[in-house]
Amino acid sequence: MARISVTIGHQQHTFALTSSGLTIGRLPDNDIVLNHAIVSRRHAQITLRDRQAWIHDLDSRNGVFVNRLRVKEEPLHDSDTITIGPFELTFEDRAAQSVVLDDSKYFPLASDGRMMRVDDVPPPTLDLQMFYAIGMRLNQVVDFHELLELVLTEILRLVPAQRGFLLLRKGNELVPMIIHAVEQGEVAISGTIVRKALEGGEAVLTRDARLDFAGSESIISANIRSAICVPLLLEGKSTGVILLDSPGRDQFSENDRDMVAAVASQAAVAIERARLTQELRQQAQVRQNLERFLSPNVAQALARYVLQYGRLWEAEEQMVTILFADVQGFTALSERLSPHEVQDLLNEYLHEMTDVIFKHHGTVDKYIGDGIMAIFGAPRLPDEPYNEQHALQAVSAALEMQSAQQRLVEKLDPDKAFQIRIGVNTGLAYTGFFGTHHRLEYTAIGDAVNTAARLETAAEAGSVFISEYTYTSIKDFFVVQEIGELQLKGKEKHVRAYKVLQKNP
Repeated sequence: MARISVTIGHQQHTFALTSSGLTIGRLPDNDIVLNHAIVSRRHAQITLRDRQAWIHDLDSRNGVFVNRLRVKEEPLHDSDTITIGPFELTFEDRAAQSVVLDDSKYFPLASDGRMMRVDDVPPPTLDLQMFYAIGMRLNQVVDFHELLELVLTEILRLVPAQRGFLLLRKGNELVPMIIHAVEQGEVAISGTIVRKALEGGEAVLTRDARLDFAGSESIISANIRSAICVPLLLEGKSTGVILLDSPGRDQFSENDRDMVAAVASQAAVAIERARLTQELRQQAQVRQNLERFLSPNVAQALARYVLQYGRLWEAEEQMVTILFADVQGFTALSERLSPHEVQDLLNEYLHEMTDVIFKHHGTVDKYIGDGIMAIFGAPRLPDEPYNEQHALQAVSAALEMQSAQQRLVEKLDPDKAFQIRIGVNTGLAYTGFFGTHHRLEYTAIGDAVNTAARLETAAEAGSVFISEYTYTSIKDFFVVQEIGELQLKGKEKHVRAYKVLQKNP
C-alpha cells in the first residue's frame, strides 16, 4: 500500500512498506540505514495498522519530524515529509510493489494457469440487477483505500485474470494503488496498452498482443497474449486505469471488456467521491485544530494551504502589531466569587474578547489566565500581500474590546464588575508555528512582544496604551493623548507611550 523514498549518497532509494514495517536508524541491520552522527542507532519505526501507516520515534536523541513538526507517534499521509537528521524521507501512499510501464520489461507471465479470481463460479453476464448491486456495494464504502481494493475485487470476481492493477493519476505520474499479481517484487505492464486506453478514453481489449499491437516489437517478443485495459473516466478525463492480463490467447471476450468498462464507470465516480470525502475530512480536522486560535477565515485559508502543500511554511521575521489585554484586580475578584462563578465569568469574558479580535482579523496567540495575547498582521500565507493595516486593526479592536467589556459588566451583578487594560505595540517579530505536533502554537517572538506586554501592565484600568511605533501608523484615525516617556519593566530605554481616547469623529 505504501513506500518510503529517500536520497542517500546522491542516490534515490525506495522501500516498500509491508505488514512487517520498516526500521530506520544508523545501525546496518535497520531496513533503512541512515549513516549519520545525529541519527540514533534505532531512530524510528514505521508500521501498518489496518492499512494506516504510522511512524514512531524510538526515543531518538534528535527526534522525528513530520512536515517540520516534531512527533512521537503520528499517522502518515500521502506526500508527507519525514525528517530524520539531515535526511528527508517521502511517504508515498501507493501499492507496495513497484510497477513499471515499460514494454521492454513486459516479460512473459508464469503460465501455471492461476487466475486472480475471488471464487470459482463461471464468469457471469453483467445484467442490470448485478450492476446495481455492485454500485450499492461501492457506494457504501467511505474509506478511500478500502474502496480501491473493493473495485479491483469486484472486477476480478466478474472477469478471471492472472493479474489485476488499479492505477491513478497523480499530477503527471500514473501511480499503482492496488496490485493483484502472482509474482513478487517489481512487475512490468505494457506502456503501449495503458497509453492507448488513457489517450483514447475507451476500453482496450487484446486477445493476442502479438497480433493486436504488431507495431510494438517489444510486445511481439513477449508472450503476453491477452489484456483488458479500461480508463477511469470522470467528466471525459481519464483519472486512472484498470488493467487485467493473463497468459494465453483469447482469454478475454467483448463481454468481459464491457463488464469491466461498466464497473469502471461506476468506480470512477465512487473513487472521486471517496477522495473528496477524505480531503474534506482532513480539511475539516485541520481547520478545527486551527480555529482554536485563528479567526475562521484565516483558519480556512491555512487549512487549504496545508492540504495543498502538505506542510506549514517556515517561520519568518515580519512587521506585526501585538495586543495584550488583562483584567485588573482579577485575583481579588476571584477571592469574592466561587470557583464556578469565576469560570463562568472568565469564559464569557474571553468569548466576547475573542469575537472582537477575530472581527478585526486578529489571531489569538494565547490565553494567559485572564489575559489575552493577540497578533495582527500575521499569519500571512506566503503568496499573500503584506497587510499594511495591522496597527489600525489592532487599535480598533482594543477600543471595541473596552466597549464590549463595559456592555458585559452592565449585565453582571455589581460584585462581579471589573475593568480591563490593554497595551499595543508595533514592531518586528519572529512569527511562525512552534512546538510539537501534539502541542502546536502559532506565536510571535521578540522585543516587540515584550514591549506590548509591558505597556499593558503600565496602562490604567479601562484604557488602551500604545507605543510610538503604533502611534505613527494610526494617528490620523484616532484621538490620542501623549503619556510621555515610561520606564517599563525589563526595558533599559524609556518608551514613549500614548493613550487612545476614541476614533476621530
